[in-house]
Amino acid sequence: MKKTVILLTLFLAFLLAGCGGKENEDPGVTTLIYANMTKDGVDRQAVDRFNQAHTDVQIEVRDYFSEDSPDGKNGKDLLFAEIAAGKMPDIIDMGSDLTNSSRLPYQMMVYKGLLEDLWPYIENDPGLGRESVLEAPLKAAEIDGGLYVAFGEFVIQTVVGAESVVGDRYGWTLDELLDTFDTMPEDSSIVEYCYQKSNMFYYVFSMSIEQYIDWETGECSFDSEAFRAELEFVNSFPAEFDWEAEGGDDVVNLEITDRILSGRQMLSMINIFRPEYIQYVDAFFGLGGKAAFVGYPTSDGSTGSSFYIRGPRLAMSSFCQNKDAAWEFIRELFLPKYRNMKALQMEEIEDGGIYDIPINRADYELVGKYEMQNAEHKEYVLYGGPRVKKHKVTKDELARYDDLVNNINKINLYDCEVYDTAYEVAGAYFAGDKTLDEAVDLIQRRVTLYVNELR
Repeated sequence: MKKTVILLTLFLAFLLAGCGGKENEDPGVTTLIYANMTKDGVDRQAVDRFNQAHTDVQIEVRDYFSEDSPDGKNGKDLLFAEIAAGKMPDIIDMGSDLTNSSRLPYQMMVYKGLLEDLWPYIENDPGLGRESVLEAPLKAAEIDGGLYVAFGEFVIQTVVGAESVVGDRYGWTLDELLDTFDTMPEDSSIVEYCYQKSNMFYYVFSMSIEQYIDWETGECSFDSEAFRAELEFVNSFPAEFDWEAEGGDDVVNLEITDRILSGRQMLSMINIFRPEYIQYVDAFFGLGGKAAFVGYPTSDGSTGSSFYIRGPRLAMSSFCQNKDAAWEFIRELFLPKYRNMKALQMEEIEDGGIYDIPINRADYELVGKYEMQNAEHKEYVLYGGPRVKKHKVTKDELARYDDLVNNINKINLYDCEVYDTAYEVAGAYFAGDKTLDEAVDLIQRRVTLYVNELR
């Protein structure tokens, strides 16, 4: 953590040394450096298409990972060392959606002035404009009103429960969750009974950890009662779950299914991809009625669901050599992918389904129209449970899906250094090596120091 902060601070001293990449053999050609953090992080075909279409500017992919560390774990230090030496890339892959190790510190880089605000480019692009993209996911990615990362697809991470049990709402506090659980049958569980402390720490804090940080002032509030209560809640789960002692995977999964369908499991963590998933959650989690997307508990009861970026997440350097050319490449993420209903249908047939939500509004609306007109001959099956036949999406189901999307204001661009620090210290508390007060105090001091070193 300290090393990264020092390297980024040094960047300011060396900024005038130059940015971008290498000297070109052809002085008439500008080379834009594309910093790639993971082995599979770059759409090489997109880069090739761009390079073939341009003679005056070329994109060069520079890999910041090694065969020993294909997930990019060591790449961050290498990238920031080069930035400190004045070698700022032009286009930056902000890290994979498959591993935390490669993710770059989004907030840190914005507050250091390293990234370009992309909203003006979207607004002034004759082929785009704000009306052409879904604003909710992009606004969730904003920092002080600026958008510094581009992405083309996402999914929704949420927590569902029967509306008759948890209520018709999109968010709640931990106290409200526990009060509701008190109304459940004696042998009930809050979530899957096999979940451990490590699972619950991720589910509770991965999207909300930064609500305890004021990046503008540098103040942290991990010593609050809300954070303490959430740590105690996570600590109430077992440290380990012995699958073999419980009968193995099949037995455990059948027990989970029985608990859900009989109303003895209050909540389930799921991902939402398409409007048709409303049918799925109602059938298996609605207890004969509707399911509610109540989300993870938050300290203020705000929306507890979040957007999870899939695919490339690209940023433009504030010091990019040719911002218009870089935008021409990045904007591809926002453009429509499907030409018409037939193209969408072929995509589904060839890929076996559509598993990401498009950021392009025309594509998003096309998926909704498609599912209101078509119902494939397939069934939903919960492990060991009944088979539920799929039907055409109704207006009510589509409206509930749209409402869910538009009520979310969180996204998985949290600072992994903050999360890892909290997880490391909390682990000592969970193991009994630190008291709750000691753990909270150490997290407060360490994260506050980290945040203010950045400022």
